[in-house]
Parts: sequence; C-alpha cells; structure tokens
Amino acid sequence: MKPDQTQDRHLTEKDVQEEIQRQPSLMTRLVENSLTVATSLRDNYFKNTAKFIAHLRQAMDEANKGVRPNSPLKVFSVGEVDWSQYQNEVVTFIDGGIGRVQFSSQVPILLRVGSYCVRTGERCLAKREQFGYYPVILGDLEGGSKERKDFPDIVRITAELLGGLSALERTPDLSVLMFHGPLVYLMGGYAGHTPFTEKDIDLFLHHYARDTATASRLKDEFLQEAFVNIYPQMTGNHKEWKRRRLFEPLAWMAFLYRRLIQEARKRKPVPIIAGVVERGDLREFSECILLDRVFLGLREKGNDDYFNKMYGRSDLDSSKSLLDKLGYTDTLLLAMLLRPGEYSEPWNISKYDGLRKGEISLPGEPGTSMVNFAPLKPGPIGFPKVLGCYVHVSETTEPIRVEIFEELGRDQIAEAARRVYLYSRLLPGYGFPVGLDIADKFVRVPNWLTDAYSKLIRHHLGVSLQQGEISDAEMRRILIQAIYMTHRDWLFRPSS
Repeated sequence: MKPDQTQDRHLTEKDVQEEIQRQPSLMTRLVENSLTVATSLRDNYFKNTAKFIAHLRQAMDEANKGVRPNSPLKVFSVGEVDWSQYQNEVVTFIDGGIGRVQFSSQVPILLRVGSYCVRTGERCLAKREQFGYYPVILGDLEGGSKERKDFPDIVRITAELLGGLSALERTPDLSVLMFHGPLVYLMGGYAGHTPFTEKDIDLFLHHYARDTATASRLKDEFLQEAFVNIYPQMTGNHKEWKRRRLFEPLAWMAFLYRRLIQEARKRKPVPIIAGVVERGDLREFSECILLDRVFLGLREKGNDDYFNKMYGRSDLDSSKSLLDKLGYTDTLLLAMLLRPGEYSEPWNISKYDGLRKGEISLPGEPGTSMVNFAPLKPGPIGFPKVLGCYVHVSETTEPIRVEIFEELGRDQIAEAARRVYLYSRLLPGYGFPVGLDIADKFVRVPNWLTDAYSKLIRHHLGVSLQQGEISDAEMRRILIQAIYMTHRDWLFRPSS
C-alpha cells in the first residue's frame, strides 16, 4: 500500500475556492459552519478555509515529490479497481430496523435485523440474491434498562452482531461481511444497563442460531468465560451473577465480537468484515492525526501563530481548540483534501475511552451496585481494536468512514476500501454501498406491521381492564390514557 502520487491537485487558494463552489453539498456545510462560529471568525471564513486547504495540498504535493520529508496526510488510490477482480464473491450486508407504536408517546416495540446476500457476477437472480430477517420484540426482554433512551440501541447492536455471526456461520464461502454503521460503537455510552437474563438470550438465539445445540453451546461458552474470568474482574457480586446466569450486555457484546473474529480467522482466505458510516460527525482523525502533524510542523518552523494570524485570534493554538472554534469535522476537511477514488491512511479509532466504573441494577431488584467496565477494553476478555479510514467516492458526496478489525489484518483496510468504492459507484451520484441501502430498506418495519401490533396491544389491555385484572387506580388511568386518548382529548387535560 503506497501513497497515491498519480492525481494532480488544485494547489492555489483560487483553485480551492472554485472547486468548493462547484460542490453544493460542501459549500452548504461551510456556510452552515460560518453561521455557528464566533463573529470574529465569521468574516472570511470561506476564504481562510480555502487558504488553509491550499497550503495542506501544497504540503502533500511536496511530500509526494520528495521535496519535504513528511506529508500531513497520506493518501491511497482505489480508483483503478475493477469489477472483474471480484467476480463470484459472496457478500452479505447487515442492517437493523426498529418499529415504534404510537400510544401516548412513541414506544419502540419491534426490532428486526435484515441480511442481504449477493453473489457478484451471477446472472441467475434466484442464485444471485438471498434475503433474511430476524425479529426481536423488545417488550419480551426482562433485562436492559428500558427507561433509558439507548435501550433499543443495545438490543439492535446485539441483534446485528448475532445476525453477522449467523451469516458467517451459514455461508462457508462468504468473502465480505458489511455492516451498516460503525463496526463497533462508542461502547462507554452504553455501560450501566441491567443485565439480560438467560430467557432474554434464548429469545435472541431462537432466531439467530442454526439450532438449539448451537444456541446452547454459545451461551455456555460465554457463561463459562464470564464466571471464571470476566465477571470477577468487573464486580464483587460475581457469585450472584453466576447463580442467576446473567448476561451483562457489554460483556456479552465483547464476547460476540471476539467470536466473530474467531470464526473469520478459521477461513482461508479470511473474509473481510467491515462497518461503513455515512454522514458521520467524528473529528478524531482530524484532531489526532492530521492537525497534530500540522501543528508539529508549524512549531518546528517557528510559525506557531499561523492560524491566529489567519483568523485574527489568539486561542487557535492546538488541534482541539481549532476544531472547537471552527467547527471542522473529519468529513468536511477530507472532502476538500481527498479526490474521488482515494482513501486516507488508517488510524486506530478510540472506541473504549468511556469504559470505566458505573452503577447497575440486577433484573427485578431495587438498588444498584458498582461495576468496573474497564476490563472490557481491548484485551483477552475485551472488545477488539478497530482501524478506520475515509473513502471519497464522488464530488457530490462526503467521504464515508470504513472500519475493520485490526486483528484480521491491516491489509483489510485497502480491500474494504476498494469494495466500498465499487459498491458505492453502482448508482450515479449515490456515494454509499448500494447493498447496505438495500438491506436498510428491506429491514425497515412497515407501518402495517406496527399498526397491527398497536391494535393487538390495545385489545389485550382493554380486555384486562374490563375483566378487572388491573386494580391499581393510577395504573388504570394511565392505561386508559394510553389506549384511548388522542393528543387533544379533553378528558386528560390538566385540572383547572
């Protein structure tokens, strides 16, 4: 993998300005940014941005020509890739969708994960494409903290992981497994949920495991590892967790990620496993890689005040402060630095900084206890390390982020980038893998299905009320409100 040196870049400030003006989406992003930054930065925001990008392009060009030792950004090409290189590959795309039922508020009730499997180059439609989906009714789950807004997210992430694992196990010749969204989410934000019960896990595995024996084996392997090695490092209450056979959500997810990697490594060649993110707002690459190099170079040349002079400020003296004040993101900066058919150098994405101590409650029990989530950081019992890069597909779209597991080999970045570029070029001006869009549309829960669930729930609640099975007066009032009210119902207006 060598840096791309084949494409000429527009190197002057005027060139950059004209190029940006020809890209409406990019121009719109800059205009929006200019309206949110401080007044002192608003003047000449577009002009100064173009000047900065021109200087970066010049530095990249000089490094490619050997005039300077280091480039602020290493860029690689995928524009030469051709479909003939990937004939007869089997690719599976995974995505999850959530259905909501309208009572007095939007309540998530149904989740299903969809898979779209395609064999590239196959002319027979029946052999070329296969669809599958696996539903989970959220209301059936005993664990998870349902009062938290991210409760549907931990169920969806778990279900998508099981869907990917199922696709890998059921498809011996699978070449590429691609998830819609991050390969691994920022897991610290999901810490603290009530553990799942064994009954919950049985509901998950009922749809995802090939048979009951496979489901039992997966559960038992996790619980054995959890009881011996994981839970004792997380909590002093691990004996109670063992007695109740509980599945702490993050520990269970980390186990499934490790299992996914383990299954992939058994194959020759190792299948590519990637997550693809559209419209991300991450700025980690800009802060920790690109701008850190820029500021280091400025300090070496004694030009520390480069940005302060450009913008008329005194506080633009670090990568973080620059991004805070100017509102740049990875996709915004890289849209101006990468050309279509290029991808950025990879970097290790910080996914687990938020894993620290927190409190959780056990299913059906009041009170909370302290749990340490730090042992789930990358290691023998933790989550895997993730590499990411940005791929620029077309001038009409922003770069998309591609993530892979470092443990499966750094060469998977280049292979994943090539395929993402090809899949995204199938529709003119689209700029995102078409297979993921198909999976996304396939897995959406249709209105007729959520309406049917809504009527069924109302029916059962209505029968329970009429038969006097619900005796608490306040609970009866809440249920009547949920079943019968409209948002303007006079019966439920506040008392005067």
